[in-house]
Amino acid sequence: MTQEVPLSTLREDLALALRAASMHGLAEGVCNHFSVACGPNRFLLNPRGLHWSELQARDILLVDEAGKVLDGPHPVEPTALFIHAAVHRVTGHAVVMHTHMPHATAFTLTQAGAIDPLLSQNGLRYLDRIVVDREYNGLALDMAEGERIARAMGRKDIAFLGNHGVVVAGATIAHAYDDLYYLERAAQHEMLARASGLPLTPIRDLDLARRTARQIQGERMQSDLFFEALRRLLPPA
Repeated sequence: MTQEVPLSTLREDLALALRAASMHGLAEGVCNHFSVACGPNRFLLNPRGLHWSELQARDILLVDEAGKVLDGPHPVEPTALFIHAAVHRVTGHAVVMHTHMPHATAFTLTQAGAIDPLLSQNGLRYLDRIVVDREYNGLALDMAEGERIARAMGRKDIAFLGNHGVVVAGATIAHAYDDLYYLERAAQHEMLARASGLPLTPIRDLDLARRTARQIQGERMQSDLFFEALRRLLPPA
């Protein structure tokens, strides 16, 4: 799907998603990465050393899976290369977003390992989509670790990486960003509810839960409208 979109548009959309993530408090220093596949063994990626709030289309790199910069003015950050190249190649996901966003990452520090998707309507969109990778192996500084993460994801598109962060994958930048945003909201709501000390009330009707999950996952107009709203709020510099 993404291969049919002009490279210039993908660059603009990836930069917009990164600026939006900064605005929404999902960024961490100049770390973490978003990428989108744009051909066999090639993908667009944010560069090393730039804050997400300042990223423009011209800053986005075109790289191959070996880490060679095919087009762009900046260097590649090594962990970005190893994680994203492997996830694109092994899983086939077109868009890969990796963050250490605070509330979702907090769950990777717990025995639960991830949110409970049955606790909220926001959480339901992730029902049957989450994998928990509990094996922490330090920084992803080689292809083997990237491939291990990718294979741990299997057929899922949401990964909670133990003691680390999350990966959200999707078919388009708009859809993946929508899932990233609402994953953090679901995690925040659950964390606040747990911190209250009040008894939790999960959704117990699993048929209703799965029907609602299918409705949310199958209706993507809202995702596209959200992304277009972000485009109006965060125009290119």
